[in-house]
Amino acid sequence: MTEGCAVASVLGMLEEREAAARVRVEGLREEVARLAEVLEAAEIELDRRVIAR
Repeated sequence: MTEGCAVASVLGMLEEREAAARVRVEGLREEVARLAEVLEAAEIELDRRVIAR
């Protein structure tokens, strides 16, 4: 019976790590989207400055 508990414990640990990894990935996706917007705005500003020159 202790072997079953050990397997359940390992599976629980793996599920916790997977959940944490999913949260991390989602946070990084949100950050990438935000940075893409910042980059786009900076590129537009650069283009305008090049045109103005």
